[in-house]
This record gives sequence, structure tokens and C-alpha cells, in this order.
Amino acid sequence: MPAEGTLVVGPLPQEPLAFQERLRLMEELDRAMELRGASTACALTGGRGVGKTQLAGAYARSRIEAGWRVVAWIVAEEPGQIIAGLDELAEAAGVKGSIQDAELAAAAARQWLERLPEPSLLVLDNVGDPDEVREWLPRLGRTRTLMTSTTRSVAHLGATVDIGMFSVDEAVAFLREVSMVGEPETGTAAAEELVLELGCMPLALAQAAWVIRMQGLAFTEYLERFRHRPTKEATWRVPGEPYPSGVAEALLSAIAHAETGDHSETVRRATEYISLMSPSGVHRDDLRAAMPDRDADEIAAVVGQLTEACLVTLSLDGGTVVMHRLVQRIVRDRLQDDGRLQARMEEMATILSGLLPDTDGTLMLNDGDHGLTDHILALWAAAEPLGDAARRGLLQLRRTAVWLLVNRAELDRACRLGREVLADHERIFPSSDSSREAKEETLDARESLMRAYMAAEQYASAVPLAEQSVVDHGGLFGPDDRRTLEAVNTLGYVLEVAGRLDEALTVHTRNLADSIRVNGPGHETTLRAQINLASTFRSQGDSPRALVLFEKNVADNERCMGPDHRSTLNARGELARMYERVGRSAEAVVLYESLLADLRRLYPDAHRSFLWWGRYQAQALQSSGRTEEAIDELERLLERSEHGLGSDHPETLSIRIFLARALMTARQYSNAIALFERCVADRERVLGPHNRRTLNARRNLGLTLLAAGRRSHAIGCLESVLADYERAIGAHHPFTEGARADLVRARAARSPLRRLLLPAP
Repeated sequence: MPAEGTLVVGPLPQEPLAFQERLRLMEELDRAMELRGASTACALTGGRGVGKTQLAGAYARSRIEAGWRVVAWIVAEEPGQIIAGLDELAEAAGVKGSIQDAELAAAAARQWLERLPEPSLLVLDNVGDPDEVREWLPRLGRTRTLMTSTTRSVAHLGATVDIGMFSVDEAVAFLREVSMVGEPETGTAAAEELVLELGCMPLALAQAAWVIRMQGLAFTEYLERFRHRPTKEATWRVPGEPYPSGVAEALLSAIAHAETGDHSETVRRATEYISLMSPSGVHRDDLRAAMPDRDADEIAAVVGQLTEACLVTLSLDGGTVVMHRLVQRIVRDRLQDDGRLQARMEEMATILSGLLPDTDGTLMLNDGDHGLTDHILALWAAAEPLGDAARRGLLQLRRTAVWLLVNRAELDRACRLGREVLADHERIFPSSDSSREAKEETLDARESLMRAYMAAEQYASAVPLAEQSVVDHGGLFGPDDRRTLEAVNTLGYVLEVAGRLDEALTVHTRNLADSIRVNGPGHETTLRAQINLASTFRSQGDSPRALVLFEKNVADNERCMGPDHRSTLNARGELARMYERVGRSAEAVVLYESLLADLRRLYPDAHRSFLWWGRYQAQALQSSGRTEEAIDELERLLERSEHGLGSDHPETLSIRIFLARALMTARQYSNAIALFERCVADRERVLGPHNRRTLNARRNLGLTLLAAGRRSHAIGCLESVLADYERAIGAHHPFTEGARADLVRARAARSPLRRLLLPAP
């Protein structure tokens, strides 16, 4: 009830069912509406359905409870409505008298508000034209004006509070209360999944809750319906509520209105392109690249129009354009209804293909793709209504998305996506499809997953894929084709890193003989088979045979491929590693210096080879007694890797552990132990607790504890590591045997050990 003496005029909304107070926004509104000696105006802005009117209504009701002199509510959407509302206020306030002209009566009402000595409130709901509003705002006195609008230019009329979506907790609470589906009927996960699908939009949640309540649906049932039906069939206007239409109609109306102004065709194209891209946002550069036939100034103007209409928002730096997922859904539904979804999808696939970075993954491009993977995945999801036949053309992009994730070292995600992509290919190209295209695309999908597993060091999972790849290549191209020989070479490498060294040796020996027979001793396939065989000898601990073969590989590469070929550069780096392994550290340092000089001459500074070979050069410096130089170099490399690749990139993690090893060699034990502990925690978090590199970090930590004289802690650490090695890679892997020998030495030690050979990082 209004407080005694409060004049309430207009269609002030009642408090809705399950009203969410949104205390933070109410506090922000209170601050914006503080009286500052003159009439105050504030605008609540935001897209359709975010709850602007409900928040304004809550504020108005609170002013009534506070006993303000006047609370007047005027709907200001259409021209003339403000005059009509003020005319009504003039009548209710007794200042209209004999005035017949509505505009004169409105002016009298405004003047009356300006003269009131008590605080009062004028609400202009859903303002459509800021220019019309400006004329009727009280300019003097203690009357405050609160506006709501989807037009952001009302911000010029006063303070602004931008209204976003519910928080997840607010959305779940609202959904449960309105739908009357409580915790016993469904778990929190189902409610959260639904509110996230609806983007936490208050209007969409209200209408969804009403459908759930009326039809007795579970959240999961409604979610399935929403995902597979047009939005207008899944969300209906709630009878009795003041909102005049369903969320689909409301948003579609806003979109259509935005497309009728200046640059209408460009607005339409931009809206449709953004609807097919990631809801996390589209970088402005990518939006410009999507429409190369449009001037950059026009695209900037279009982004401004969409922002003004609250159909998109901008990131804090203004570089990313974000469209609410429900608005995206409405635009896609319209494309489907108009029969234009497939054409737009094909255009977007071409656009995304053009945005792919021109790199093979050897450059440090941590943020260079602007979320390109997310755009590819969003396009795939958006094309679902068209069916698998129409989505065949997107499969190559899906495979590329796996590569992009590997390149960014999002390895868990890359593996998950790789499994999904392979399943997509096997569904779209069933085993009964004997076409060459189907087989080649499925082969590519299997190799994408295999390489994701390899990058994540899930070698046991990669082995069967590598084995199947050999079979597939042989069937498609024949056993002596270069591609088949490369597949066999990859299988041998995967077997080696998986710890199956005898099998790897057999595969590489046979593949080297086949490559020589088919392509000759100087062919690239032969040189790759040769260096991988040398690597397997090294892994087995057969250093004499490994060294001879590495030296031959360098000579053969220089003669057949030339001194600057990538294969030759790699061969020289591997030989330097072998020199350091057998104690020829000074020779290793010289070879690394020559290699890095050539890399600087041939490649850009952002090339990852500098990080890879730089850390091994530092290790050789350390082995040759130049430990301080090694520490300085590793600190520089670590800073560069953290900046270029990120703090959690596997390359960064490796450099960090190389630095810890150098600190241990320099007897900086406390610093080394602290850094090893961080390395263990980082690798457990990023790679997993049972990853081989995580176990190696723990083994290094145990040996450093031993060298520092903390024998009991070291023994406990090494016992735990040995048990995990045996479970993860087997009792007879060289790493396991090395860890076992470390534990024996630790148990036998009677005094601190100051010189230890640390295992590989």
C-alpha cells in the first residue's frame, strides 16, 4: 500500500513471483540516484528481457514505502506516450485545471514536479527516443527521474546503470521458485545446465519456468526440447505478466528494428555472421575480415548501431563484440525459417578457413587466433538443424580445430575434441562407405586424435591409433608409398616414447630398410627413419650405436638436404644432445652455438626452436661447468616462453624444470627445491599426476632433497615415484629402472650427496 500522502500514478508493476532482489544492482542504482542539490536522472540500460522494468519497479516500490511525495510511472516506448502520461499526472495532481491541450498539461505537470519540496520519482519505462525524453525531464527541484531503455544513448541524459543477466545462482533460484521444481525432483546440475543454455536471461527463464510448470516437465526434458525446437515453440508469453510477447518475438522485433536503419544490409550480415560464431565474442579484426567488401568505417558504425540497440556488448577494451547466446539463437532460427542457414554456414566456413594462422605450429602465437577454435565449434553446433549431410563440408575445419588446440597446448580439450571429431567422421562416413574421400578424411581425423594424444603424452592411447594409421595408409596408398613409410615411422616413434622400446627398434629397423629400398639412402623418409632409430638406441641406453648413427645422420642430411634444411638443423641439435649425454659437453656447446646462430639467420624471433634448443644448450653449459651462464640463459628463456606461450604451456614447464636442475647443480638447494615443488604442482595440474613428465619432476625433486641432506624426505619421495613409475610405464622401462637405482642410492647414503646425475626433465 502507498504511504499516506504518496501520490502514485501510472501502471506501476507489482512485485513478480520469485523476484530476485539483485542487491548489487540496487545498491548501484541507489548511488546513482543520490540527490546532489538538483534533479537527478538515471538510466537503466540493457538488452530485451534482462529485467530493467522489474528493477525499476522494485526501486519505485521502495520509494513509496519511504513515503516520497510522488511516484509516477509512464511507459515511454512510443511517440506521445510521455505527454499522455504527464497529462494524467497533471490531472491526478490537480494542476491541469481547465487546460485542454495535452502538451500544455504535460508542461504544467513537469513544472509542478520541479516545484515540489519533497523527494519524488518519475519513471519513464522503455524509452524509445532519447530526444523526446530530454524535453520532459524535470530540471529543478528534488524530483528524480529513472529511465529504462534498450537504447544506450539515453546515457547522455544522466547517470547510467547497465543491467546484465542474472548470476547463475540468481537464475537457478528464480527458475526453481517459478517452475516449482525443487531440489528433490532434480539435481543442481540440471538446473545450472538449463540456465546456462538460456544465458541467464530473466525473461527467457520466466517463460521457460512457466512452460515447465504448466506441462510438468523436468529441467532435462525442457532443455532437450529447447535445443531441438525453434525458440518460439519453446518459450511462450506468461499470461498475466506485463511483458507483451514471448522472448523470441521480443528479440526478433529488436533485431528487425536494428536492421531498418542506416547500413541495413551490413547490419543484417554482421548480425547473421555473429550469430554463427562463438558466444564468447568475435574480435573486431575477424568481423572486418568476414566482410572484406565493406569499408572499415561502415563496419565500425554497424557495431555502434548494434551496441546502441543492446543487441551486442563490447569487451572492456572494445576489441571483442559479444552477442547473447539467445539473440544468436533467434537469428539462426530466422535463417532456418528463411531457408538461408546453409548458405550463411558455407560463407562462414570459408571465412573461418581464411582466418587460420599461416603457421605450422612452430611460432609462439598464444593469443593470435582470437578464439578461432570456439568459432569453428559454434559453427558446427549452429549447423546441426541441417543434418550430417550438410555438415560434411565442416569436417576439415573440425580437424583443424584439434590442431589449433594442440598448438595452444590446451591438451585435455584437444583430446576430447579429437575423440568427438573421429566419432563424427565414423558416423558421417560409416564403414560401408568405400569411397576414397571418406577413407582419407577418416584417416585424417584419426591422425588428428593421435597427435593430440602424443602432445598430451598419452602415448598408450596413441599407439593403437598409430597402428591403425599404418594399416589405413597401406590400404589407401600401398606399402611403399612415402605417406605409408612416414606412418610407419610415426608408429615407431610412438612406441619408443610409450616405453615399448624393443617393438620400436623392430619397427624403425624395418622402416629404414624399406625406405632405403624404395627411396634410396638420401631421401627424407630414410633420414627420418635413421634419426628415429638412433633415438631408440639412445632410449635403450646403447650410447655407442646411437652416437655413430646420429653422426651419420648429420653427414647424410648435410650432403642430401643441404645445411639449412629443417631436417639438417634438427639432426645437428640431436647430435649435440648426444654429445652432452656421453660427456662431450664442450663439443655440444660449440654445436649448439652454431645451430642457434643458423636459426637466428633463418627463422623469426618467435620461432619455438629457440626455446627448444636453447634449453638444451643451457644444459650443455651446465654440464661443462658453466652453471651461472646456464642459469642466466634459462631465466631469459623462461621469461620469453611465459610471455609468448603462457605460464602453463608444456614448453614453459620444461624450461622451468631445466632451470631448477641448474639451480640444484649450483647448490642453490632451497631455490631449487622450491622451483621443483612448483614444477611438480604445475605438471600435476596441467599434464596429470601420472604423466611421465610429472613423475620425472617428482624424481628430480627427490634427488634434490637428497643432495640437500634431507634424506628421509628424499626417500619417501623416491619410493612414491618408483611405485607410480611401475604403474604408469612398467617395471622395466629405463625411467623406472633409473628411479629404482636412485632409491637404492638414497637408502645407502650416510651423508648428504653433493653431486648427482639428475634424470631427464
